Amino acid sequence: MSTIEEGKRGEDKEVTPKVASAGPLGMWLSAFALSVFVLSINNAGSSYLQLPNITVGLALTYGGIVQICAGWWDLTVGNSFGATAFCSYGALWLSYAANFLFNLTDFVVPDDPFAVDHAIGISLIGWEIFTFLMTLAALKTNGASLLLFVFVNITFILLILGKFFQLNEDIKGPNGLTKAGGVFGIFVALTAWYNAFAGLITLENSYFTLPVYDLSRKNK
Repeated sequence: MSTIEEGKRGEDKEVTPKVASAGPLGMWLSAFALSVFVLSINNAGSSYLQLPNITVGLALTYGGIVQICAGWWDLTVGNSFGATAFCSYGALWLSYAANFLFNLTDFVVPDDPFAVDHAIGISLIGWEIFTFLMTLAALKTNGASLLLFVFVNITFILLILGKFFQLNEDIKGPNGLTKAGGVFGIFVALTAWYNAFAGLITLENSYFTLPVYDLSRKNK
């Protein structure tokens, strides 16, 4: 609701409340970072986290619902790029949670022991295409965001290869390519957190700021 302030000439002046940025909360930031971090530790083959479904709660709430809310938030301020990224990657996390909650990948194809992996791999190809297009759209944003998208692309590519080239059906747990994807996923999470706090830390609330290297400046 708008507030009313006294104008300089004694007239009532309508003041529109300032809308905060959804960026630090959204996609390549806090919600995305934490969800990716936990899943990537599993993909990297950690002996302390061997259950990928431990990520379901995060994928459903923080990674999914919160990111979609951030996307709608960005729509209200006219940020089409942020809204597209937040809502899309939020939907990715919701679909990940749905696979576990509704056993969507709980099937067996006798002629193809890797049918589930191949199905997931095809889905990841679609998300990699989307991520590549978003990377092109981010070329003139800032260096920190662009680096994040580069890491996300590398992570998807490694995970895709891991799904299609797991040749030994006796392998238990992630293979080498999937583990490499997990390592780069951790880089994604760390870079996302950097972006998040670069947007939150200002000289008004801290003694320092984090550089993001603006790429939007026109050549003089």
